[in-house]
Amino acid sequence: MKRTLLAGGLLLATTSHALANIDIQFDFSYDTTHFFSSNPDSIAALNAAASIFETRFQDNLAAIVSSGSNDFSLNFFNPSSSPYDFDDPGITLGRQSIAANVIRIYAGGYDFTNGVLGVGGPGGYACSGSFAFCGTAVDRGQGETQNTYGNDGTVVSADAIDFATWGGSISFDSSGTNWYFGASSAGLNASSYDFYSVAVHELAHVLGFATADSFYNRILGNSFVGPTAGMVALTGDGHWADGTLGTVDGIVQEASMTATLASGQRKYFTDLDFAAMQDIGWQVAAVPEIETWAMLLAGIGLVGFATRRRLH
Repeated sequence: MKRTLLAGGLLLATTSHALANIDIQFDFSYDTTHFFSSNPDSIAALNAAASIFETRFQDNLAAIVSSGSNDFSLNFFNPSSSPYDFDDPGITLGRQSIAANVIRIYAGGYDFTNGVLGVGGPGGYACSGSFAFCGTAVDRGQGETQNTYGNDGTVVSADAIDFATWGGSISFDSSGTNWYFGASSAGLNASSYDFYSVAVHELAHVLGFATADSFYNRILGNSFVGPTAGMVALTGDGHWADGTLGTVDGIVQEASMTATLASGQRKYFTDLDFAAMQDIGWQVAAVPEIETWAMLLAGIGLVGFATRRRLH
């Protein structure tokens, strides 16, 4: 639990930075499987996925500055050895500082053996120092981002209406997946899985989809209910139900945040996916993704191959 180089991808990376407010920065220092260094095109695809959110999210995230008695520590799962262990994250880094509007994500590869393509989620923290420092470091100036919990872990008060994070970690299958790292979907075929699609999906988990308190506060029964997204059916683990549709520049496709991806399929982040992010607190710009019709038609035309694998 989250820049296409040719054609429309290059246009996205260069043109849309004028709209950018947040800056997603990747740290590969825990990529001990050498997934990214062994697949150099993967870094460009990961940055392309990040730009989807950078170009649309207009929040102003406060800086986190550890100094003196003020100490903000990060904890997160190791992307190359324990990507499922959210309860015991494994890595703690003390006295960390993160610049305003920056989100730091630790990325790596892991040998999933159960058909999973990727896992992503926001990191935790420990904070000591002044009340004002810790308050700002935790909510990054976004207001109520967390529920109040009792000693038994149950929600005492569902306060969260927004989401903020210093970042988190994200992991991709390093063995057993035939990845396609291409910018355009023109070279994507039924024998491979699209890395860009998985990266977008897992980054959304880091940014709060099915991981934020403000997301879970909008669940009613088996559905997510929000003023922008409306009522949308969910799976048991918080993804959109399989077959949920959204649109990208008016073109219908399966939403990015369903739980599976078909081989040979490219998914873009749809209007429905963005609507959910807005409902959990992100300030989503009304400007649509900068995509070319050629990219969209090429990517969406590849939906529906026989093999599907799971996203987390």
